Amino acid sequence: MPGYYKISHSWEYRRRTHWNDVLLEAVVTSDTNLTAEETLTQWLHDKKQGTVTVDYKNITCWHYSGVWLHYAINNNALSLYMHSSGEDAFDSLNYCAYAIAKKFYTHHPDINIQWIEHPHKRNKFRQTSINSEL
Repeated sequence: MPGYYKISHSWEYRRRTHWNDVLLEAVVTSDTNLTAEETLTQWLHDKKQGTVTVDYKNITCWHYSGVWLHYAINNNALSLYMHSSGEDAFDSLNYCAYAIAKKFYTHHPDINIQWIEHPHKRNKFRQTSINSEL
């Protein structure tokens, strides 16, 4: 059964200010040999692209509906990092997470998505700053 992300209000209000970077991670795995990265890149194809600094390294990111995102392949899993900030951060993340999950579940019914809500105040892990206008 597909596991769509649901806004966690306890996470939303946990020691957060509106300027904090809110980070939701989707870890995408499957028992079969699927092309999750290909599905994701097809979805990202028409999204606005930019550059951000993550953990002091410049990386490519995409922008979708108030969220900027990037991904990495780690040990046969795709980790998708979705960032937002401001008053509507959680609504934006929820909307983006739903759109991405729908794309994955439509093309790969056997896929598993684990949603990880990262702390709002982070030291090194996935520290972020935007280098360019998105």
